[in-house]
Amino acid sequence: MAKKVTQTLKAHLAKNTIFEKGGAWLLEITIQTEGHNIHDLNTRTAWANPSAAKRYLKSVVLDNTPRKSIKMAVTKTNDADKPLTLEGELTYKVDSGL
Repeated sequence: MAKKVTQTLKAHLAKNTIFEKGGAWLLEITIQTEGHNIHDLNTRTAWANPSAAKRYLKSVVLDNTPRKSIKMAVTKTNDADKPLTLEGELTYKVDSGL
């Protein structure tokens, strides 16, 4: 029987706040196996709005993990209480393949 190892998917979604209006949303996704220094997946993509970025993130979660979704929490807001950064983490077990 194959040994199970823990993998962690981390997602970070942040708005570019250099410009007062506009600015893209940067989505960073990493998947790392416990005990390894190298990431199994490390990607960065830019999006026009957070909804599109979240849809893409959901497709990555469905393709690479046994889970169906990831919960994103707002970690930073602007003066008008609009979100500027969102973070999410998902931990799950997979077969090591050994």
